[in-house]
Amino acid sequence: MSPVRRFVALLHSRALVHGCVYCAVASAIVACSALPVEDGSLLYRTAWRDGPDPKLGVQANPGDVAIVGDPSDVSASAIQTTIRLSEGFSKVENGVPRAELMFPAPVRLAQGKTYFIRWSTMLPPGTQFDSRQFVIITQINQGSWLGGLTVALALQGTRYAISQRGGVKHDTVSAGKWLCCADADVGKWVHWELIYRPQEDGENAITELRRDGRQVFLAQGVPNAYPGVQNAYLKIGLYKPD
Repeated sequence: MSPVRRFVALLHSRALVHGCVYCAVASAIVACSALPVEDGSLLYRTAWRDGPDPKLGVQANPGDVAIVGDPSDVSASAIQTTIRLSEGFSKVENGVPRAELMFPAPVRLAQGKTYFIRWSTMLPPGTQFDSRQFVIITQINQGSWLGGLTVALALQGTRYAISQRGGVKHDTVSAGKWLCCADADVGKWVHWELIYRPQEDGENAITELRRDGRQVFLAQGVPNAYPGVQNAYLKIGLYKPD
């Protein structure tokens, strides 16, 4: 991460869209969860007033995932994730720098269903951008399948990057795009929406990303899931694979 001393992100929930995704409605929340659009059944709900849901997986050093005050609303809370250059990560998953929340079993993304996931991020004032190595801030992971993340939203320098993988070519990006101007987002909430219909052959696959209500990425008809995987899961936080 040199020369960056630390990288911090805040996560918070915002308004909901009926029948698609549920990010807990209480003000002291950060977690997001997905609903299949077809039947609208609620998969998961959580709030942060009493701390993280014990069912959530936490992959971080002690103290690197913390509940803090929302900088834009003194009555609300948010989750802050932090990774520091001075830390050792040998006791964290895979021994790489990360501070992530992994959503529990109810939030599993199966092929052939459509999911709508909403979440918000903030890069706090004073954020220093790393132009040499990217940091992933949201991902859909395919579990036991060895290969790149199916969907990854990352930062490199002052740009965001959205990418997806799928099919048998797990080391090949099937679609991706650079998004500008993360430096303009410092100190404010950015509201993301992901519409995701996983399909290993790509025939009916959809990956659409919206930023503050505006579509910024759309991939259709290309693989966005790995063969046979029916239990992909969502992670939010900071992850530096290199």
